Amino acid sequence: MVESAKNYWEEEQGIFPSSKVGKFLFALCFPGDYSLGMTNLGYQSIIRLLFEAPDWRGERFFCEYGSRSLESGLPLNSFDMIGFNFSFELDILNLLSLLQEGGIPLFARDRKEKDPWVISGGPAATLNPEILDPFMDLIVIGEAEEIFPLILALWKEGEEKGKSREEKKKILGNIPGVYIPGGVKPLYQGGELQGFEAEEGFSFPVKRQWVDINEFETRTFIYTPFSYFQGASLVEVSRGCRYHCSFCAGRNIYHPLRNRSLELIEKMIDHVSPWSDKIGLVGADLLSHPALEEIIKYVFKKNKKLTFSSLSALSLVRKKNLGELFCEGEVETITLAPESGSFPARMVLGKGLSNEEWIDLIKELLEQGIKRIKLYFMLGKPEGGVEEDLEFLTKLVARIKNPQQVLVSYSFLIPKPHTALSDWRTPSIRDWEREKRIWERGLGKLKIPFSGESPRLAWIQLLLARGDRLIGEKIPQLLSHPHPWSFRAWQSLLGELGRDDEWVRSPWRNVKPWQVVDMG
Repeated sequence: MVESAKNYWEEEQGIFPSSKVGKFLFALCFPGDYSLGMTNLGYQSIIRLLFEAPDWRGERFFCEYGSRSLESGLPLNSFDMIGFNFSFELDILNLLSLLQEGGIPLFARDRKEKDPWVISGGPAATLNPEILDPFMDLIVIGEAEEIFPLILALWKEGEEKGKSREEKKKILGNIPGVYIPGGVKPLYQGGELQGFEAEEGFSFPVKRQWVDINEFETRTFIYTPFSYFQGASLVEVSRGCRYHCSFCAGRNIYHPLRNRSLELIEKMIDHVSPWSDKIGLVGADLLSHPALEEIIKYVFKKNKKLTFSSLSALSLVRKKNLGELFCEGEVETITLAPESGSFPARMVLGKGLSNEEWIDLIKELLEQGIKRIKLYFMLGKPEGGVEEDLEFLTKLVARIKNPQQVLVSYSFLIPKPHTALSDWRTPSIRDWEREKRIWERGLGKLKIPFSGESPRLAWIQLLLARGDRLIGEKIPQLLSHPHPWSFRAWQSLLGELGRDDEWVRSPWRNVKPWQVVDMG
């Protein structure tokens, strides 16, 4: 167990943010623990961009250290700008807790001229920034590699010229991909969202930005043995995905599919190789990279072990020779996502492959020497229930030697903004709880190890994922609640807006909060 911040940064290798002198201070906030934050390549990339920005110095903040920075223990309210990586909707209470503990006015409208700016970016912020709007001076929509340095430069220029807070907001609001919530007002009638009204000088909707990833390295820039993926340095091989899964927000955030050049990937592997014995290849659609075999062989050439993110079974069945390469790289676990044991359900979800093809693939990988196969499933799907999922797993267990070689992780299908299922009416929480009981009982009988999420936390995530600014305004009152993650606390919050459980299942008719974003 790490007892102090010093134990963390004394073990780090790579960039040292506090070694840089800067006129302006930027707080790099991750609304979670250090071990998770340092595995997040988006957070790592912002560290690198800030390290290269003239006149700026950054220090890191994590939940376990509250409102004092990891590097020097500076208080949060002594920084000029506070930036949050908002990857998951359930991070919002951690985000607000850090601000409150740091003495920062929670609502952007309450901040005075000299108060720190609070900004955010990340996947959840891009999908639906409205839930964050009351608290943010600025939100980055899409990929930040080109936007972030421009924000820092223009803010610095405005500060040095004595521009007011509002003047700087108008200047920054002209950057493509920058959303200034204070310049856009949602219009309601009878609690129903009717549209948005933008003030003069503020763009609406804001276009999602993406970059040429061959212009940037995305990898581990600070290596720590205390990260969630202990002993691994990460390298992003590609961004985006060629598949069109109906539930997947990732494709919408990161499309189009872009593969890095083999030359750049080898360069990134060279940079991270001295730090660890294992290289993690990252990408939503790794198997689509035309030079994947060469990349894997280059990892072996560096005498490193191999690990990677979830793989597409559709691609894997066409590249069965990769299984032998994985074993050569001492890959112990492969993660696949059938999502359902029902073929019709998989077709609706966009996953494909028949049950027999799935079972044959898993059996073959285990026979080639892979020790474990981790399978992701979703409960509460539009088609196919848990009974069919369990039937599929029963057939799988009958075909393999040891059910303990299969690990199951499950979650509930949360319709995310901008996906094909964004307007789907979800099952009730009682239906979710019933499915969970049947599912876990069945997995226990099959002796398959599993992990999963709480239906009630999933319900809160559903509320936040498709929520609006009115819900955001209410969330700070939960900071003083003795049980802020209790189901009843969030039900009560909704009740104050005249909304109930049924509203959460299908909240919007015509206008949606996430229409402030043009996904392109």
